[in-house]
Amino acid sequence: MLGVFTLSGWVGRPQGCAGGCSWRPGGGMLWVILVIVDVGLAMVWASIGYGHLVSVGERIGRRISAKDDSDQGGD
Repeated sequence: MLGVFTLSGWVGRPQGCAGGCSWRPGGGMLWVILVIVDVGLAMVWASIGYGHLVSVGERIGRRISAKDDSDQGGD
């Protein structure tokens, strides 16, 4: 979302500014809030993905240990 807003601002920028152009992005605090929200969403999705990968790893480990136990019990 932030990328789309930045791109639309870049495309719609004025070609020249009398007295120089401001370095500040349009929208002011809205832009800062969107950056914080985007970073927060990225962290949330990363934590969800990490939790999913940990649970998959635990299941694989249980299957391997159960297979090893059944193979040793047959001796």
